[in-house]
Amino acid sequence: MHEASLVQGLLNLVEKTVADHNAANPEKPVRRVTEVICQLGLISCVEPRTLTSCFELFAEETVAKGARLTLTTAPLPCVCKKCGKGFELTERKFKCPFCGDINLEFTGGHGLVLTSLQVDTED
Repeated sequence: MHEASLVQGLLNLVEKTVADHNAANPEKPVRRVTEVICQLGLISCVEPRTLTSCFELFAEETVAKGARLTLTTAPLPCVCKKCGKGFELTERKFKCPFCGDINLEFTGGHGLVLTSLQVDTED
């Protein structure tokens, strides 16, 4: 289950981001993270429900305790090897929208990217 290692890396990044913010802004420190917003690659082979469950469990001892994990699917950049046109897929329908060929080259789509944090600065 690689979702667990992804969540651990994500929470390490959240903790570092909050620590960096608090060091730079001691007058208004972040007390807790209320939402973690990420983009998940279309071909990342990550199960969103498992990722969310791991997040809820692993976040218990962090600044993100009780935070919501919001996942959106990142568009998958592609190039058709037959017609040479570039496009983005937003669904797992691996077919060129221009010529209909299925011989595609993917130029991304595997990752999990932290896009933003919602935080609470009040006690």
